[in-house]
Amino acid sequence: ETKPSDIPAPKIDYSLNNLAARIIKYMVEMNYRVSVGDKKYNIVYVEGMNGDGTLNSDVPNHFNDRRIVIEIPNADSRPVIKGNWEGTTEPGTSFSYNPMAGRAKELGAARIAFGQYKAWAVGIHYGGGSDPHEALVQKTPISVYRDKNKDMMRTGDFLDTGVFDINQHWGFDYPRTDIKGASAGCLVGRTRDGHREFMAIIKQDIRYQRNKDYLFHTTVIPGDEFLAKYPAK
Repeated sequence: ETKPSDIPAPKIDYSLNNLAARIIKYMVEMNYRVSVGDKKYNIVYVEGMNGDGTLNSDVPNHFNDRRIVIEIPNADSRPVIKGNWEGTTEPGTSFSYNPMAGRAKELGAARIAFGQYKAWAVGIHYGGGSDPHEALVQKTPISVYRDKNKDMMRTGDFLDTGVFDINQHWGFDYPRTDIKGASAGCLVGRTRDGHREFMAIIKQDIRYQRNKDYLFHTTVIPGDEFLAKYPAK
């Protein structure tokens, strides 16, 4: 597959300087792949950011990150947000303090490394088995930090790369202030309805329509770094 660095920078109109434009500008600066065109969606998670684009304190065990879908239409090349939902990119205290069996038990709960990965296909998230639902399911390796010291931070943690069932699923309508068992390291939208909206949008992607095994890119960025570089004016 062609590397992002081999592709000319896409022609994008950033003039509105809104949240969508600034996220895409950050992605281009980071040399991440940006999808341009009608019904070619960019899936982005911003850690520690509110829905209005302001920074929050990123308190552990809260749904205080954003799951965002951005389209850059052919007509005007201006990035537009198609959906913006509460979510989390981090495991809650439940699985951080009491990691699941296997690799997490040995090395610590997974916390995704910031970056971009082409790793997810439409499928079913089974989790504990009591509430299976349509989701984006991990198919290829991604990198995660292992929180062996259980401090809910990435700093100093072991970087582990592989397929770890880091899916993009719903958060069972749990409270904003308590992730509970919704995430052991997955990328989670807090509400069932919001997640259904997310899936309905991305399944309209023309690449998925052509190939139901299509792997979606997903970008995970730190809100503090993003907003320091591209603050709202």
